[in-house]
Amino acid sequence: MKTQHYDVRYERRTVALLSLGFGLVGLDRWIISPLFPSMMKDLGLNYQDLGNIIGALGLAWGASALVMGGLSDRLGRRKVLVGSIIMFSACSLLTGLAGGLMSLIMIRVVMGITEGAFSPAAVAAAAGASRPQRRGLDMGIQQSTFALFGIGLGPIIATQLLLVVPSWHWVFGIMLVPG
Repeated sequence: MKTQHYDVRYERRTVALLSLGFGLVGLDRWIISPLFPSMMKDLGLNYQDLGNIIGALGLAWGASALVMGGLSDRLGRRKVLVGSIIMFSACSLLTGLAGGLMSLIMIRVVMGITEGAFSPAAVAAAAGASRPQRRGLDMGIQQSTFALFGIGLGPIIATQLLLVVPSWHWVFGIMLVPG
């Protein structure tokens, strides 16, 4: 039986980058919640609208992940990862430019599609780069960043940025930068 050689530096670098990417997915997805009270005033929205916006993104994410997981195996994970991170970062900027409920829903649906494409490709890439004895740890590190960045740091980042930028529109524009 032939033993496979693993490049530890490649593994760490890959897991770090994919973790950062998955953290940005969480941040882009959940930053809307703490900003919603400001958005409600500007756009005349209510909390049912917030539920519809978040629900539309979630449905698009799930459907996209089902399709894009297999497609990333055929097209190549790197192409899917790079394309999706560019697109969901652009969707964050577009969220800041939205002028009403329907445009927000449509932008967030596209964001869900691109984040749904990123997720299975990122999980598969992290698993592929990891040594068998570190696969669980590496996957745990990667998966934790979604909650840490999105649910944990997202509200802090959003509310603190809102103190120094002119409006919620700018916060979404700034979210383009990390992507």
